[in-house]
Amino acid sequence: MTLCASSKDGNEIIANNVNGEEGDWGFSHDTYKLMHSSLAPGPGLDGMNRIMIQNIAHSLNKLGAQGNKSLNMRLREWSRHEITMATTNSVYGRYNPFKDPNVENAFWEFEKGLDMILIDRLPSLTARKARRARDLVGDAFRHYFEAKHHEYGSTLVQNRYKTSMQNKVSVGDTARLEVGNTVAVLVNTAPAVFWMLFSLYSNPLALQECRDEVESVVSDTNEINGMRRTVNVTSVKQNCPILISAFQEVLRQRTLGTQVRQVMQDTMLDGRYLLKKDATVIMPSLVMHTDPALWGPDVLEFNHKRFTKGKNTQSSHKPNPKALRIFGGGTTLCPGRHFATTEILATVVMFILRYDLFPLDDRWTPPKTEKTSIAAIVMEPDTDITVRVVPREGTADCEWDFKLTDSTMVFGIAAEDRHD
Repeated sequence: MTLCASSKDGNEIIANNVNGEEGDWGFSHDTYKLMHSSLAPGPGLDGMNRIMIQNIAHSLNKLGAQGNKSLNMRLREWSRHEITMATTNSVYGRYNPFKDPNVENAFWEFEKGLDMILIDRLPSLTARKARRARDLVGDAFRHYFEAKHHEYGSTLVQNRYKTSMQNKVSVGDTARLEVGNTVAVLVNTAPAVFWMLFSLYSNPLALQECRDEVESVVSDTNEINGMRRTVNVTSVKQNCPILISAFQEVLRQRTLGTQVRQVMQDTMLDGRYLLKKDATVIMPSLVMHTDPALWGPDVLEFNHKRFTKGKNTQSSHKPNPKALRIFGGGTTLCPGRHFATTEILATVVMFILRYDLFPLDDRWTPPKTEKTSIAAIVMEPDTDITVRVVPREGTADCEWDFKLTDSTMVFGIAAEDRHD
């Protein structure tokens, strides 16, 4: 694989029965199956989520370490670093290679140059920095696996290593493939957090309604040292429809994934469109997500209540769940959607409960996204925004406790997860 620089032998193993024509076996089949099982709602996912939540909570505590004093920070930079560390700590455990700042920086250098690596034209010249960065991250993962550090990581990384060994993939190739796996878990979540915070803080009504909703699930207890405020992220997902709608709306506006399918037999659609066998069908989500026929005349506007129901609804055009393809769909439905959703929502909830954000130039001007990586599904901001972080009145003196109770509930963001 050009992306990960796996060996010829490794590529042959990966390509063997890659589409399952010969049955349910092979590295690709086994990897796809373990990804979905390891990241499905249940104990394994809950364990990863708890580590992630505590990492984000610790980061938010650092922002409030100066009491009621404000501070300035770069929003994109903060989102990228904190999501990188929270995610990789939850996946790779105590020996997480990304604890080395050189590895973290190298990963994002690699991500920046993915386009030129995949184009693969004179890569020693056009993608020199990105390839060097990829190799640095790959070497870190090789050490991680050779030292058996994955045994202290999540069920996900343990199962990935086990699957590689069962399919006779070398440790070196396992390490190189893990670089690609890290692209999947990091590249979209970080900008999604950025856009969620940007969209809410630039829309006072949406921010206030989401805050009011989240406040309703906060539990307060008086203790000797003052007030303790407890937030159960599981309750947020179950009881905050406006926040969930805002999350869906942000991703509707900011995702640009493309689903690709091969036509297996001649198929007539709607009595008008003949899809010939072996043809390729390309379905850009951006086209579906900006179609007025699907979303109504306000399709280009940010409507934080677009996906709510009943008394909370604020859209005259009922959205079709199948038209929202923020996590792909069908056989390419994102296996990490449950983890990513919890991570994004947990980060946003912690932020809006504790802090106000103000752009230093007094205007929330959305940055351009023209330099978004070819591997990204969520648009990446080209430039950063410096914001002033101000503790909300009455929050600095509280003790905050963020937790997640056990849950096997399938959160129905994707149409494939819904049962209504």
